[in-house]
Amino acid sequence: MQQITRQIPSVYDVQLMLKRMALDPLYNVDIDQRQVKLPLPGERQLDTVTLAFVEHQPETYVYIEAPETREQEALDKIERVFRFHQPLEEAAGHFQETELKPLFRRFYGAPLTCDFDLYGCLIKTIIHQQLNMAFAYTLSTRFVQTYGSYKDGVWFYPAPATVAAIHPSELRSLQFSQRKAEYVVDISKSIAEGILDIDALQKKTDEEIIKELTQHRGIGPWTAECFLLFGLGRENLMPAADIGVQNGLKKLLGLEAKPSKAEITEWSGRWSPYNSYASIYLWLHIETPDKGEDTRAEK
Repeated sequence: MQQITRQIPSVYDVQLMLKRMALDPLYNVDIDQRQVKLPLPGERQLDTVTLAFVEHQPETYVYIEAPETREQEALDKIERVFRFHQPLEEAAGHFQETELKPLFRRFYGAPLTCDFDLYGCLIKTIIHQQLNMAFAYTLSTRFVQTYGSYKDGVWFYPAPATVAAIHPSELRSLQFSQRKAEYVVDISKSIAEGILDIDALQKKTDEEIIKELTQHRGIGPWTAECFLLFGLGRENLMPAADIGVQNGLKKLLGLEAKPSKAEITEWSGRWSPYNSYASIYLWLHIETPDKGEDTRAEK
């Protein structure tokens, strides 16, 4: 294994990142040790990459252990997933004159991170459609632990061709609905057969990606937007129909009812070009118990 050291911006809140990443039971995250292990799939073998975050004030470093023969591949994946050099200070500054200012004070430095795998992100998002968070993760965990692979403490999503060969009735035994089982198998077939080139989406605009993805059965605007957020790390996405976003705004603004999609879409015009950070911080607002005002942003 090759050990690599990288310095990351001190504004990047590693602890908040790890806590949010640990929500997914399939991810190998050790919050206390500030470590995370990533799957590095390949056509011939499965490898893992370990990241350990260490603070030497005022600098923060990440120590990376990766297979020597796949070092650049591992570094490229780490950059895509963790996006260490995203504009966190600029985003926080942008929201100081908006209704979201308290969130950008409380969660200052919380980054936008991506899922470990593009295909896995899309499948997980389809599985999580219209489910509460607890059961959504239960279902995606059952799926991967049934059809995926496991090595060195890390779970790997199954390959599209593997899922394409599954009969939807098999997924029904995992408590998938009939339609959701069909959606997962159908989109996997489209990817396995080259009808949908999921890697090529990275070079397209948000609008082009949403148009292409929503042509496939089982993928609506919410699923496409979440893929843009957590698959590709696009920075100006506001899934206005998301219940978590709506509840976050209701709680923050003291509203009697959840705001409508139209209201959120109107507000998002003021939050552009950093709507994705607004989304993340609204979710954090719901996920994190109130413990008084956090003043980290004042430094």
